[in-house]
Amino acid sequence: MEVDQMLHHLNLACGGSQGFYDLPDESYLISRTLFKWILVDWYAEQPVGLRLPTGFKIPHAQRFEFAYEKGQLLKILEADWNAITTEQWKPHPMFGRMSPTEWGKLLQIHLDYHLKQFAA
Repeated sequence: MEVDQMLHHLNLACGGSQGFYDLPDESYLISRTLFKWILVDWYAEQPVGLRLPTGFKIPHAQRFEFAYEKGQLLKILEADWNAITTEQWKPHPMFGRMSPTEWGKLLQIHLDYHLKQFAA
């Protein structure tokens, strides 16, 4: 994964929370209960090798404009920061409905994981 692809991937993952992107519901009972509890409530870091929702996957050859993706991510994170009620958050494609606190922790873990990949 190149840095522009990582930024686009984060835009999809973070932007779905506020409706910037319309991602399909790929959740199922175990992902909304057990997996959500393990990954959001229990783990402090994102485990390696997670099954991604198909909407988060970027084809290897697809490239994106770095400046646009960076600006989009900053805009999305600002919207996430200002969304304080549960009603302002869309369901997660794998974990379903989450509280602002759960969304915040998941986004922080995901951002941290990918920024560390690029020593940022």
